[in-house]
Amino acid sequence: MPARQSLSFALEPRASLRFDDYVADLAWSPDGAQLAVAGGEGKVALADAGAATPSLAVIGEHLLGTLAAAWQPRAARFATSGQDGAVVLWDAAAARELKRWKPSVSATQALTYSPAGDLLATAAGKVVTLWSVDGDRVHAFAPAASTAVALAFDKPGSDLGVALNGELAVHRIEKSRYETRRYKWPAACLTVNFSGNGRFIASGMADGTLHFWNRSTGKDSQMRGFEGKVQLVAWSDNSRYLTTCAGNDVVSWDFSGRGPEGTRPIVLSGHTDRVDSFAWQPGGEHLVSGGRDWRVALWRPGKTREAIDVQMTDSEISVVRWSPDGKHVAVGEKQGRLGIFDLVAR
Repeated sequence: MPARQSLSFALEPRASLRFDDYVADLAWSPDGAQLAVAGGEGKVALADAGAATPSLAVIGEHLLGTLAAAWQPRAARFATSGQDGAVVLWDAAAARELKRWKPSVSATQALTYSPAGDLLATAAGKVVTLWSVDGDRVHAFAPAASTAVALAFDKPGSDLGVALNGELAVHRIEKSRYETRRYKWPAACLTVNFSGNGRFIASGMADGTLHFWNRSTGKDSQMRGFEGKVQLVAWSDNSRYLTTCAGNDVVSWDFSGRGPEGTRPIVLSGHTDRVDSFAWQPGGEHLVSGGRDWRVALWRPGKTREAIDVQMTDSEISVVRWSPDGKHVAVGEKQGRLGIFDLVAR
């Protein structure tokens, strides 16, 4: 009997949609049928990404620029934040604005929903706030000593991580009391990333290091040698790989066995200019990256260090996002274009 061959995969372009704005962020709907598009100059749009022939329509805006978008789990609504300091809730089914408010005089630079979808967390300046699905304030944490630049819930939704200058603050979400654990390092934390198995919390640093802490012991480990600020960090869905980038190469650390300390990372080389976004496939083993070289690269870390597929776009790439089912990739470009690719076996 002949040996069974493993499938090879590639990205197949399905749509390229003109968006008259810089694509600052993208958020898929839970069913993968729609995409929220945040424009760096302020536009907010919806794309019917699941259609055979996708289209895109602008439904509103933030003055001065939109910063972030997040889709509520198991719901037909999403939230955006902008330079105008506002947070806006949108009804995706009706393509209209539901509610707009300003948590602070500062711009709301980050927002994220809890995994259950019952809470929306926002960071505006030094203030992190929890809101209900209808935009009512549930809890405001005491102002931090520095600006909060990133937010993330752990997989159960019981802890909210906040990236600050000199520490990661992890707030336990309990309605009776809110306790905080702090992971310190004398540099600005730029990201906050929980492993899916809950064992580790990681952060890319402004001093060119990557740190990860064992959440049960508090042990701090670091990786050095990056070209500059480590602003891109992500865990694979199975928590095996912690992936980072601070230049042209994508670097993955293997957390299987005894972990990455004392080992060499997997270096994925193929981009000819800086990588500005990457994302792990939900429930899968593929990684996609996009860079200033106009390339979208598909990787399979741990199997090969060569890109298994490369697609060219029309301009520099600002953001890449997998659909929740891991079958499609949305690609936002700096010159104002949204691409949709399908993952296909070949």
